[in-house]
Amino acid sequence: MKTDLECLPCFFRQITRTLGYAGVNGDRGRSILRRAEAIIEAASFDQAPARITTLLHRLMRRETGVDPYKQVKDAYNRIALEKLPSLRHMAGAASPSRSSGRDPLEAGVRLAIAGNVIDFGIYENVDLDRSIQESFHLPLPPADYLEFSLAVQESHKILYLCDNAGEIVFDRVLIEVLRDRGKDVTAAVKGMPVINDATREDAAAAGLAESAARVIDNGNDGIGTLLEACSEEFMDAYRSADVVISKGQANYETLVRERRKKIFFLFKVKCPVVARNLSRPEGDIVLMGNE
Repeated sequence: MKTDLECLPCFFRQITRTLGYAGVNGDRGRSILRRAEAIIEAASFDQAPARITTLLHRLMRRETGVDPYKQVKDAYNRIALEKLPSLRHMAGAASPSRSSGRDPLEAGVRLAIAGNVIDFGIYENVDLDRSIQESFHLPLPPADYLEFSLAVQESHKILYLCDNAGEIVFDRVLIEVLRDRGKDVTAAVKGMPVINDATREDAAAAGLAESAARVIDNGNDGIGTLLEACSEEFMDAYRSADVVISKGQANYETLVRERRKKIFFLFKVKCPVVARNLSRPEGDIVLMGNE
């Protein structure tokens, strides 16, 4: 996916929002903003937006000397953990029936996508209950879900690419459904802080290791998954996986052209550029393969 002119306002919103979280304003903030503008001006629009925002957030962490989203991540891990029993109930209670047409796997997918709203690179406020409700009412294309369920059925090793802190609690529900079907699930988080993406510290706080067979990190601070920057441990897991489950828009942006592995993308459509790219409305839920 390529960067669009419409991405520029989003870049600048992310810069000002992040500096606000870092408590930086005035002349210092203006100096950082000018350096960020230089990055945007020099960037090629032939690359994914996530690659440009990776450079912007790397600059802001370096210049501010803090992880601007640490408190937000801690807060949403706690908020999501409070919901975990009810999320598990939603998945467990969604047994196949003529009336609902859902099974635990579909419910787990819908809950995982609902958690993708916890994205402070895009949003300033999050309504989790509304996102859950929407995720269970919006349609999942039957052909895409059938392809996913068959791929899961035929797989043994699954690599689950996590996205945001807090969201990983929602991911636990889908991972547990996969585990209960005999799947060996490795969950991968970020190697270093970036926006409110989950790291090993967040994974520990959210109890991710209680659900996945193992938790690894990808060895870098890239937004999305930048394969050329990932650690050997991550690449071993990536190469050996039968199926990759990729959460979030940024992972879609950076992996959609990847053809060497069966990948399924799960996310909410959160910007007009991605909506146009997919011919889907903003706010829609997405489950799709890369083939």
